[in-house]
Amino acid sequence: MNKKDIIRDQVIVIRVSVFEKKQIQKNAEKYRLSISDLARQFLLNGQAWAKSSNEISDGILERKTLIGLANNLNQLTRYAHQKKELPIIMELLQKINKVFDP
Repeated sequence: MNKKDIIRDQVIVIRVSVFEKKQIQKNAEKYRLSISDLARQFLLNGQAWAKSSNEISDGILERKTLIGLANNLNQLTRYAHQKKELPIIMELLQKINKVFDP
């Protein structure tokens, strides 16, 4: 059944304190869901998942970051071969490794 085919016309009301409502809103933002979607997922499944479109955009962002790092590394390698300055490049590579292996 397609998500658009589901008619949600029933309402469940719960009472929460101001503090609880703020916590629920923060959790919904963390999962990138509306409060209704977050509550529905938790009540039906016992857990919640982030929206797939956001997961895809996060994956694209990580991919773009890696591509940028790879391009920079290729530029540094080309520069090192042209200028014969390998010690400087090796120092930069060690700094990059520290970022990925803290």
